[in-house]
Amino acid sequence: MDEQIFLDFKLNFNLCSSKLDRPTLVYAVVYFRGKQYKISTGVKVYPNQWNKRKQIAMVSTGFTKLDNRNNSIVNSKLQEILYRFEQSKLYLCDNVEQIGCLYYILKRYINPNMKDRSVKMKIEEVGTVILSRYAEKKGRGYDGAVSNLKKYLKEKERSDTLENINKKLLEDYQEYLCNTPTKGNVVRTYNTIKDTLMKLRTLLKMAHEDANITFDYYKNEIDKFKIIQSELSRKEKKSKQVPLTEEQVEILYKLKLSGIEEEVRDVFVCQCLLGQRIGDMPRLFRGDYTIIDNNTVTIPVQKTNEDATIYLFPIAKELLSKYRERGFRHLQIPATEEECKKSRMVDVLNSIIKKICKDAGFDSGVTYKEQRGTEKLTLTKKLYELIHTHIARHTFITIMCNMGIPKETVIIATAHEDTKMIDEVYLHQSAQDNAMKLAAAIEEKARGSIFNTGETFPINKVEHTMNVPIGITFETLLDTQFFASKINKAVELQSQVGHLKDGKLCSYDNEIASLISEIEKFSQSSTSDSDVAKQYVKQLSVGKLSDLYDCFREMIIKCVKIGISRDAIMQFINKALEIGLLDNARFTNIKEITTALLDKRNQD
Repeated sequence: MDEQIFLDFKLNFNLCSSKLDRPTLVYAVVYFRGKQYKISTGVKVYPNQWNKRKQIAMVSTGFTKLDNRNNSIVNSKLQEILYRFEQSKLYLCDNVEQIGCLYYILKRYINPNMKDRSVKMKIEEVGTVILSRYAEKKGRGYDGAVSNLKKYLKEKERSDTLENINKKLLEDYQEYLCNTPTKGNVVRTYNTIKDTLMKLRTLLKMAHEDANITFDYYKNEIDKFKIIQSELSRKEKKSKQVPLTEEQVEILYKLKLSGIEEEVRDVFVCQCLLGQRIGDMPRLFRGDYTIIDNNTVTIPVQKTNEDATIYLFPIAKELLSKYRERGFRHLQIPATEEECKKSRMVDVLNSIIKKICKDAGFDSGVTYKEQRGTEKLTLTKKLYELIHTHIARHTFITIMCNMGIPKETVIIATAHEDTKMIDEVYLHQSAQDNAMKLAAAIEEKARGSIFNTGETFPINKVEHTMNVPIGITFETLLDTQFFASKINKAVELQSQVGHLKDGKLCSYDNEIASLISEIEKFSQSSTSDSDVAKQYVKQLSVGKLSDLYDCFREMIIKCVKIGISRDAIMQFINKALEIGLLDNARFTNIKEITTALLDKRNQD
């Protein structure tokens, strides 16, 4: 029959020696089943200033200011220990099988930094308890790795000792993680499995290096254990990490939010503009950086302690100043990078930023590859579902590189040692982006050579099988298909409203209203030369097509600005898709941007 266990023990504080005339250590003492467990609190008190009945150091007007200060520190420490002691009892309630390791559990909660040279933990003691001590020091994520291992050992009825944790056990555990669904009936992702096993290896290495532990990392062949390899290509690995566009970052910045959503948005936008990991943001918001000049600062990043030189864009300056002056009122952002690692702040941020991006209309479908266990799957999610704090770093790097800033320069801000991580993880450029980059570089650099992209050399050209339209330009295409000249005229008139002319304020309301009416009617009509437009667009180079797309996007933004109806604008966007000016990705992107701008216009 199983033995009943009642955790009815209490904690008392005793002095190391009550007869000294100098400060003496205060010990936490617990009695359980006839045994005494004694743990140093790390604080001292004069014996004649200790109240044994009340279990506190006395504070009195009869003592010096220094004595009262020291005794107040003692009392604060003892209160903290009493709280941690209650936490240890709660832990044992959920892990009653570890009652045999009571001393080590109490020590971990009451004074984890206490050196215990006289007693070595035996290798036969509960392995996951020992690993939990190291997990607490390492921070967020490590405790989960130990907890999951413990559940596995219990489920498979395997011995929970360090001696039993060897290469064979880790191989069995890896197979279990790959093939056994979670409670939600979902197989774990490759990244989750890899992360869990790497964390366990780290903790086992710490046990090996601990003088109080008799565990041999190499004898148990942990060094020979191999984690499964990813089946995804580099491109497939990056397919789930979708950076935001510059326009989308701007939409987030301009959203009218309040409370914790406003603060989370501001943190995320700052990340997008500065390129830093979430763990380094507390330092920036505190103003704990070295100023180089008006626009540039440096910080040592927490992951590598390398210096990141950061350019402060105007919006980033504004947001950093905002919170440096008033602080965060709703978001509990940790004061230090170490606290950030251990807190749940990142989970809170990720949850809220997903909601904000959903409300902003970032709901286009994203198809990506993911490895679950050893199987490679093709999945689709909404864009906002894939947004998390680290996407901001992907966003910064991708936007900077797309602007033409060399990767060798970008890593000055990201504090990477070289460009390898940018190429393999952070930089997201489509085949079209790469083609545009190549075309632009060749057109700029190849002038005067036999590779000249112009007509300097009489090289025989390959004739197109179709007849290329003659006399069409970006301007004529945009005017014949989208009435661009009328749109530009309305924008020009709107810009002059409120100006003085001949001593009078200009007002062009009637003229602008008439132009808007013409443009909206035009959007509903079919143009007879749409086939010519298709032919013209089809023969454009990748670089020229990109330029045309930029012109079209600017025209759509102008439509929003002058007050063209939503239906008319969407008709123009659909027509652009029809004539080939937009591919599916750009069609989706410009619809998202336009919808957000229209929603903002309606709010204003």
